[in-house]
Amino acid sequence: MLKGKPRFESLDHYLANRDYGLALEAIAQEIKRRPENFNLLLRQAEILGLAGDRDKAIEVYRGLARHFAEQGFYARAIAVINKVVRLDPGRQEVTRELARFIAAQQATEHDQRARLDRATAPAAPDQAASPGADAMARQAEKERAASRFFAEFPPAALERLISTTAVRSFAAGEKIVREGDRGASWFLIEEGEVEVQTTDPSGRHLLLAQLGPGEFFGEVAVLTGKPRTATIVARNGVTTIEISRQDLDQIAAAHPEVRSVLQRFYEKRAQATVEAMLARIRGGRA
Repeated sequence: MLKGKPRFESLDHYLANRDYGLALEAIAQEIKRRPENFNLLLRQAEILGLAGDRDKAIEVYRGLARHFAEQGFYARAIAVINKVVRLDPGRQEVTRELARFIAAQQATEHDQRARLDRATAPAAPDQAASPGADAMARQAEKERAASRFFAEFPPAALERLISTTAVRSFAAGEKIVREGDRGASWFLIEEGEVEVQTTDPSGRHLLLAQLGPGEFFGEVAVLTGKPRTATIVARNGVTTIEISRQDLDQIAAAHPEVRSVLQRFYEKRAQATVEAMLARIRGGRA
């Protein structure tokens, strides 16, 4: 009896049985049906890597990194490039390629803003959007805003930063950082959500906030040397970009202008950080 075409709904089954040929067929069909879904391309690249087609996987990853960078999602692009380097440590040129592309992108955007500032015609009002579309637009802008941190690095420093970042995944319920620990690294959420927790004097756990894609945590402990002031727990499957304090110190030593980038970042974040929230709460208990 002839077998039917591979089904996307059976993708996990194919992967569990290591039937990568059927898995690739199934996802290729789904990509044709939903070409706008870039998460499918990410999945395709992962399966290509599992199937041993490293060159094809890297080709897909590089295309995705460029797409995300073009849209201003630099953090996503960095996460994708990290996958390339893990797949083939010899492909370090991809970090240089991305750093240069981000620098060129920023130069273009600067020129465009300058031209808009000189324009005298008022901008056309935006049409009303649906609540769902409005929420998606706010989320996208949050991610772009976080990504601008990377864009402030000089290209050579950004290249080093990209090559030293690590993409880490955490399961639901896993503690990512613990209150009181020394801060050796900080994180940008690429996917998933986390809870920010602390303990009051009676030992009771308090939920302070929930953070999602495009939000940082742990940066104050790294930039100030103070202990962690909250515990961060994954609410669901979480993917982060981790930035090491040691790597930042080495980059700043080689590129002194990076220290001013970090200082500006810290000052911008100061009013909105979890640490500021903790200070208000604890101040109210005094």
